Parts: sequence; structure tokens; C-alpha cells
Amino acid sequence: MEFKGTFDVKRTIEAVKGFLINPKQFAECLTGLQSYETNNNVFKAIFKLDVSQMKIPHMTTLTASINANIIEKENSVEINGDGRSAGVGIKFNIILGLKKDEGITRVNWFAKINLGMLSRLLGEENIRRIAEPNINHIINCISSKLSY
Repeated sequence: MEFKGTFDVKRTIEAVKGFLINPKQFAECLTGLQSYETNNNVFKAIFKLDVSQMKIPHMTTLTASINANIIEKENSVEINGDGRSAGVGIKFNIILGLKKDEGITRVNWFAKINLGMLSRLLGEENIRRIAEPNINHIINCISSKLSY
């Protein structure tokens, strides 16, 4: 499953990159963050995803745990990882491309998520219904933090 988007911030590429490679700066943007730890370029987090859109009685959140490697490149940041949610393995790759454009930095982001058996169990439409508000929350939070 793939997601993508763009946002602009009035910061230099270096400032944006510095923010994106530092989990202490962006971790609280994860929906329902329970805990996180860092070790060099490895980021581990436990958080709760809002799944209320699925309207399953007595279930409004799913807990997810992830392990991610943050890789700084010349004009991008790449985050590769894996984890578990609802007892099912997940894998993800996020690329945040950075481009200077007339006093702003344009962030073009692309996320590829493989939810394995969870996609088959819940169906792609339900996964998108869960993922999109959570992704929008994360992107809006990051954009907002970078706008200060």
C-alpha cells in the first residue's frame, strides 16, 4: 500500500533534515505515542493507532510497535523499518525528499507499507480508512513543528 504527499516549510533544507533525523523532535507526532527510545540511527516506538473509523464495538485503537532505521542522504531522509500490530508483522519504507524552492523547503514524502496478513484480514479499503487520518495527523504535526 502506498501513500504520498507534499508540504512546504519556511526553513532551510539543513534545518528540515536535522528535524527529520532526530526522533526526539518528531516522536510526539506519532498518534498515541506510548514510549520510544533511540540508539544512534535506530528508533523504536510503541504507539496506538486510531481505528475508530472501522466501527468495531469495544475497539477504538490498535497498539503498534516499530523498529526503524533513519538514513540521512544528501537531499532526503529515508526511514526503513518493521514492527507488529494486532499480532501481525508490518514493514515500511518512508522517503522524505527535500527541495529548496524560493525561501522554502518543499518536502515530498512517499510511504510504502506492507501490512501482510492484516491487509488480507481487514481489506485494503479498511486499512486506508485507518491509515489516512493517522498519516494526516503525523504529517500535519511535523509540518506544524517545522513552521515554528
